[in-house]
Order: sequence, then structure tokens, then C-alpha cells
Amino acid sequence: MDRQLLKPSPMDGQLTHRYDSTGRSVAILPARCKLGRHTLGHSQFRAIAHDGEAHISCLACATDNADHSWRLTATAPPPDSAELSEERYFELVLHRTQRALIPAGSHGA
Repeated sequence: MDRQLLKPSPMDGQLTHRYDSTGRSVAILPARCKLGRHTLGHSQFRAIAHDGEAHISCLACATDNADHSWRLTATAPPPDSAELSEERYFELVLHRTQRALIPAGSHGA
């Protein structure tokens, strides 16, 4: 049986970060899985940053063969730590939800 490699999903946005009171960088990760099903603070997830990209995968969604990984551009050096934020990526989650509700072939007007 031939296995086709899945094309990577398009970039979802930019990874944001902040600095803590000691000057260490902290990556701000989405608090909800890309499909909106799980809060990552309560589910298992994997976050990897390399080659200018951060991938945040919900391991619960990974079993569905769905597009379960956030792909965020990472322009800063690798962070010292990470935290989850519901607010920081709210616009990306909202945009994904609205796109999913627009019927194929429609212009969303």
C-alpha cells in the first residue's frame, strides 16, 4: 500500500512571547487545541519549536487524522519557558471557526 505524505497545513499565525521579571523569554502558546475541542491545560499536548516554526499538537486530536497542530512562525530565539493563553490567540481561533462555517464556494458576504 502506498502512503502519501500529508501536505503541511498553512501557517496559522505568529508565535508571541513576553519576558518575565528576570528577563527570561516566555513563549505564549494557544490554550485551546486547533480544532477547539480541548483546553490544552487539561489535555496532553506537545509543543516543539525549530527552524523558525512552533508546532503545538493536541495529542487527543492527533488520533482523528485531522489537522490538529497549530503552526506558528517563531522569529525570536528559543524561549526559556512557555505558558498557555486563551486571550492571545482568540482572533486566530475565531477566524478558524468562521472559516469552517462558510459553505464551500461561498465568498462569506
